[in-house]
Amino acid sequence: MPEQARRHHVVSKFYLRYFANDNERVTTVMLPGERAFPQSIGDASVQTGYYTVIDREGQQSDAAERALSLVEAHAATAWRELAAGVWPLSDEHRESMAAWAALQLLRGSSVRNSMSEMASHALLLEVILGGRKRLREALIAAGEPVDDDMVNREWVRLFKDPFRAEARAEHHMQHLADLLPRVTQSLLDRSWLLTVYERKALATSDHPVYVVPNEDLTRMGMGTGIENATVIHAPLTRRHSLAMYQPSAVPPHLAALGRDIRWPGVSATALYSNSCTVNSARRFLFHHPDDAPLAGFDLPQPREREVTVNAQLWGWIAENDRQVLLDAGFGPDDLAALLEQ
Repeated sequence: MPEQARRHHVVSKFYLRYFANDNERVTTVMLPGERAFPQSIGDASVQTGYYTVIDREGQQSDAAERALSLVEAHAATAWRELAAGVWPLSDEHRESMAAWAALQLLRGSSVRNSMSEMASHALLLEVILGGRKRLREALIAAGEPVDDDMVNREWVRLFKDPFRAEARAEHHMQHLADLLPRVTQSLLDRSWLLTVYERKALATSDHPVYVVPNEDLTRMGMGTGIENATVIHAPLTRRHSLAMYQPSAVPPHLAALGRDIRWPGVSATALYSNSCTVNSARRFLFHHPDDAPLAGFDLPQPREREVTVNAQLWGWIAENDRQVLLDAGFGPDDLAALLEQ
């Protein structure tokens, strides 16, 4: 049996090469920007065993990593065409680039962490809605000795030491496999705008494809996803950025030029591209060692949470159940803090 790959790139090595120098080194910037260092593209964005799954025989497998590598291999050919000045791409290479962009939207820590956080919130919501009555039933079903003091202690413990769900690689990879064809097609259905820079330089990040928030949805208190985003943005090289528009949202002066457009970049669009990169990053930014594309940016702290809960869940707890928590020193502020952990 061949040795399993353990060093998994969360951002493709071939892709990082387009932000690296001749020695295949990039500058890695750790958020919030207090530390930056040169790094080989062979080491940048590597996480040990990140895509290692447990197969049907109960053994560790790098089958998922090998499958992702096939998508990357096809995409690498498309990037070579792009770097050689080819645009628009052939249908085959356009599909390869769309599949890679879809892969990046689905493979990173943002998705896995979101899955874990949503599952944890679902568990907490089940506890809140079930209350002590459902807890008592569960203890009885488990054969535990049950009295009011026991139920109350366990009830408080469920809040002070709540269950935390963790999405494993198997869950993440199945989710990716289920969605990859649909997301790829969604990107293919968009109009693509390639911006080319002669002098301005671009950075990239550990999440290089950015779903730009839809302003209209944001004003209504709604989120933006892949399907309803007006534009999805990605730096392709240190001199090329790609904006994937909903066809109806393409600026009128560009729409007449066709489905896939090449446009010269200027300082303002380079600033926009790099701002998208900063907003998309979770922990790391990458750029060519000779460039300073992040100069002037106020870099954020590493993103610790993906899912925000705005509901006032304290009010969903039955009054008698709330009182038990209050008597134990756990109140609405503690619940709000729990949802932010």
